[in-house]
Amino acid sequence: MIEFNIWKENPQQFIIGADEVGRGCFAGPIVGCAVKISSKDKKYLSEVKDSKKLSSKKRNSIFNDIHKADIVYALSICDNTQIDKYGIQKANQVVLSDSINKIKKGTEKIYVDHFKINISHAISLTRGEDKSLAIALASIIAKVSRDNYMIKISNTYPEYDFASNKGYGTLKHRNAIAKYGLTDLHRASFNLMPK
Repeated sequence: MIEFNIWKENPQQFIIGADEVGRGCFAGPIVGCAVKISSKDKKYLSEVKDSKKLSSKKRNSIFNDIHKADIVYALSICDNTQIDKYGIQKANQVVLSDSINKIKKGTEKIYVDHFKINISHAISLTRGEDKSLAIALASIIAKVSRDNYMIKISNTYPEYDFASNKGYGTLKHRNAIAKYGLTDLHRASFNLMPK
């Protein structure tokens, strides 16, 4: 991971990593997260990797451990109405930039998964969750935060199975859209209704 090389040179160097989740969903928000870490946080990061490579149980365990640690992070959210208004690309850039701006002081090294954003010195990394602990941790926090929201909101829309699919386009979810139509959580700009 990129952090280990940086910390060999300067153990006090803070590193910010940012990632977002929910880009490909049919319903719900996208959630961006930025995390700030230094070498003192290594003891909390041994199990951190790309959130997609971890079980839900493991993601939640890491999420809970981070809350006990002195690790700074920030979330930013664009809901489905903002996604419909501005487009998914712009919404992605907004949640990444906003979350970073909430925690940066100006001396950190900043890494972003995949996206180029308009923040000085921010470096975009392809497959960043596999290259940066900070990005991987941001992906976990964003994923758990968004999943918890979708589980909570599923009680309002039981037909759509949001607790299981988290807004992604599973067969059961697509069938519910065909039968019941779109909720006020769905991204109308995604042309989800069957022709």
